[in-house]
Amino acid sequence: MSLRTSFCLLALPLLTGCQYLPHTNYFTAPANEPNPAWVRIVNYTQHAAIYQYEDGVRSGGVVRTGPLPFINTQDVGMPKAGQNLTFDYFETRVRPDIKTEVSMMWEGPRTRYCYISIIFTPKAGRYYQFKLNEGPGDSCTSDASLIERGKDGISWHLTPNPDVTYKHNGPTAKKRFNNARFEDPNFHPDPELYPGTAL
Repeated sequence: MSLRTSFCLLALPLLTGCQYLPHTNYFTAPANEPNPAWVRIVNYTQHAAIYQYEDGVRSGGVVRTGPLPFINTQDVGMPKAGQNLTFDYFETRVRPDIKTEVSMMWEGPRTRYCYISIIFTPKAGRYYQFKLNEGPGDSCTSDASLIERGKDGISWHLTPNPDVTYKHNGPTAKKRFNNARFEDPNFHPDPELYPGTAL
């Protein structure tokens, strides 16, 4: 076999392997939407995502700003509805009148996680809030709310949003383990392989 053929055979996996590397899609707010709807996600924004579906094509992705899962707090001036929001929430515009999915995930110790995905169709000019609550037991819960102006015309309040569906289990999800070995409370992993999970 020639040197050139050997080089090509060695280089082939390197050149084609890029398609197998992890790829992250990011949500980008619509830039020129004349009358958008507004979405706020509260808690665990490092794992939250927004997708919109039009003509069978899905666009969007995670709301964080880079490949590392850091919390992304973004305030665009949505009404706070009496809430003391100072950290770990994400506000954005979305395109109205198309199927929209808000996915939220809690990730805890020993590879535990729970995942809730909410489907709705936002209406132009409306405000929507989605909140994930980790909960003390074996479940996470979510709240899907409308942010509505009070009768006084000044104050804002949250009301349950009846026009949502859930992609999987409803507004409550069971906490699961990414790695089944952690289900055994006596399993003590190598701290070099699983930093922070040995407790």
